[in-house]
Amino acid sequence: MMNFLELLYYRYYKFQVKVGNSDIAPFSAMLIIAASIMLYYFDFFFVFSIVFPEIAPKMSIYITFALFVSIMLCLYLLLINSGKYKKIIKQQEKHSVRKDGIVALLFPLIGFVLFIGSMFLKVFQNQGKI
Repeated sequence: MMNFLELLYYRYYKFQVKVGNSDIAPFSAMLIIAASIMLYYFDFFFVFSIVFPEIAPKMSIYITFALFVSIMLCLYLLLINSGKYKKIIKQQEKHSVRKDGIVALLFPLIGFVLFIGSMFLKVFQNQGKI
């Protein structure tokens, strides 16, 4: 799991440097990973509320915000704190394969597609078609 996070971090970091955000690349790469993880959280919530509508928990904005902050804190401690991102970049540059970039592309893309699909299912449920 840690290797996967490091690979994602490296790819998003390189992307941020490539588009000209090299001064905030360490933080913005972490932010992209956190936003993708939150997409998967919302996917799970929507599917859970469709499958179990009578016991589906009410999603509180406070719980969602606390989860996002805790994910950001964990990612910061795992990837950035004490210059760990420099070690990750050096390590990934040694072992990086060009095909690894597809993983960084698919991770948020799959989360987004699942999110849109689950929203459509929720709309159909609210219309009484499911």
